[in-house]
Amino acid sequence: MMKVGCDFGNWVFFQNCHLSPSWMPVLELNVENIQPELVHKDFRLWLTSTPSPFFPVALLQNGYKMTVEPPRGIKANLLKAYINQVPDFNDYFNSADSKVPNFKWLLFSLCLFHGVVIERRKFGSLGFNIPYEFTDGDLRICISQLHMFLTEYIEVPLKMLTYTAGHINYGGRVTDDWDRRCLLCLLGDYYCTAVLSERYAFDESGSYKQQSPSASIEDYTQYIRTLPLNDDPALFGLHSNANISYAMSETNSCINTLRNLQPKEVGGGGGLTPEEMTARAAAEILEMLPNLLDTKYIATMYPVSYKESLNTVLMQEAIRYNRLLDVIKNSLK
Repeated sequence: MMKVGCDFGNWVFFQNCHLSPSWMPVLELNVENIQPELVHKDFRLWLTSTPSPFFPVALLQNGYKMTVEPPRGIKANLLKAYINQVPDFNDYFNSADSKVPNFKWLLFSLCLFHGVVIERRKFGSLGFNIPYEFTDGDLRICISQLHMFLTEYIEVPLKMLTYTAGHINYGGRVTDDWDRRCLLCLLGDYYCTAVLSERYAFDESGSYKQQSPSASIEDYTQYIRTLPLNDDPALFGLHSNANISYAMSETNSCINTLRNLQPKEVGGGGGLTPEEMTARAAAEILEMLPNLLDTKYIATMYPVSYKESLNTVLMQEAIRYNRLLDVIKNSLK
């Protein structure tokens, strides 16, 4: 295929390269043997793969790279579902079947649940003990089963829907018992009789709520675009302080990534050794270091008083700050 593509200017597309690790050296050799001056100008080679140690590094370095990442935030996840997956059921969505309103409500509820379990990963161990890779495929099969079960049964088979989604589709990925329990508790809030009403809201603020039974897919997408950009942790069943943990882990992740991207050997520096450069940096920081706070002056100006509790806190913070400066100064020396 590559030979024909090089001769006639075809596009060649090899999918899931990580599933053929033994063939990767052959692919690398074939690419190395391509002579640019003899290849048709329209020839292109496309490769898809998940991160894999078997994928040739030379191909990565010599090619353009594109990554596909899931959207961030409940709003983006809902929008993606209603643009990419829900239109497959457009005919049923607009039909006169008496079960269509229930399908619309449970569908929105399911898509919201999908967004919640994906976004809980960003909270680290507060979300799940193990960060599971839930995918669009899990949502797609759940939507298909929802459509199938609603058309087959007179009553809404919530127990069956909960089992297939919670124990098989999403639960099949879950290996921790506590995570499974958490997942089923979350699903219980979205697959229940209460959601089968246009007056139902999924959060206390009422931002995420069911739509009219007559709403079309376009109405849903317009409504989703009006949802808040930043998600309240309460929607995930978490305390608002969970955002602090998320922000800290996100910051640490960014810093670690930046640190790993730094060159391991520092060039230049005027011929200085790493020790000399470190010593120079320490001296520069020492020059900028502020003096210790005058605790006697603070005690005089802001005496401890029954009516002024902040004065007590101020003195405590000043003592802590001085200790910190001492540690920094001694460490630099």
